[in-house]
Amino acid sequence: MITFKLIIIAVISYLLGSLNFGVILSKKLEHDDVRKHGSGNAGTTNMLRNYGKLPAILTILGDMAKVALAIYIAFLIVKVEDLSALRLFANNTAIMLKSFAGLFCVLGHIYPCFFGFKGGKGVATSGGMVFMIDWRIALILLALFIITVAVTRYVSLGSILMAVFYPMYTFAFYLSFPLLVMSLIFSVIVVVKHRENIVKLIEHRESKITFSKKEKKE
Repeated sequence: MITFKLIIIAVISYLLGSLNFGVILSKKLEHDDVRKHGSGNAGTTNMLRNYGKLPAILTILGDMAKVALAIYIAFLIVKVEDLSALRLFANNTAIMLKSFAGLFCVLGHIYPCFFGFKGGKGVATSGGMVFMIDWRIALILLALFIITVAVTRYVSLGSILMAVFYPMYTFAFYLSFPLLVMSLIFSVIVVVKHRENIVKLIEHRESKITFSKKEKKE
């Protein structure tokens, strides 16, 4: 019965994650598809570069809110105490459930079934999940991101550093190997999705953020 409930949570979380707000908002507000421009990524940065601040802000809020909703629904479907019998959820059960729902929401964001399985890189959605898990870790990672972007103007570098440091802070705060493994999964997903950015950073070809509205590429 618990396994069936976890499957339901995974499906619902994936479907919510597939509601990619970069695609939705670019089509509704601009009658366009953000994936046709810039990096081809359906995320906040590409929305900012092509359509300006408001669509970018709405995108990040939407992508963070959907993982919060996925986690909320997960706790409605299954009771935390019922999960303690499962070895994977034995310790820090509530956080593991949040991470479980968050994982499938992030996968939905990256591979949205509603939009041809081509979505974003999962940074905002992962960030929303971290805030739901532990606001202290989230604020530390957010500060790291802001400082990195302010100094280097590379959003991708800030995103990569957040992903790399997330497992470290998770283990430092909770000393839990299951949580470490779960956080490492998110770290690997985000870093792998940024592999092209990593190459561009090494070759000094990565685009810097300007925070000003640019005309869309035709």
